[in-house]
Amino acid sequence: MRRDYACAAAGLALAAAYWLAADALPRSALSDGVGAGGVPKLLALLLAAVSILITLRRNPQVETPKNPMRALGVAGLGFAYVAIVPFTGYLVGLALLAGSSALYYGARGRTVAWFAVASAALLWLVFAKALGVALPA
Repeated sequence: MRRDYACAAAGLALAAAYWLAADALPRSALSDGVGAGGVPKLLALLLAAVSILITLRRNPQVETPKNPMRALGVAGLGFAYVAIVPFTGYLVGLALLAGSSALYYGARGRTVAWFAVASAALLWLVFAKALGVALPA
């Protein structure tokens, strides 16, 4: 348990340092609305959120993967997403990626479809609307 808190504190410190480094990037008159520091700042926020979640979880026992080759399946899902997104577009491709990832990790039932649709919609709102990033049609 103490190790979890130490890792969470280290994650928060790293997230803060990463945010400050991204904020120190020079701004150009040619940059878009997101700027050079937009994605690094988003990653810093995600790292901070995961670090906070580590401290809030109730069961600190983490099961180690029984088969490390399972990571190849995750990489395969990523490659499949990159291959199909030019044909399906961002929203459909991302929904397929989220749904297949949920299935790969053992989720079943209608929640998979809800998770896939909600994930695609949320990420589209963040990137396309909030950050103004051009996405594949």
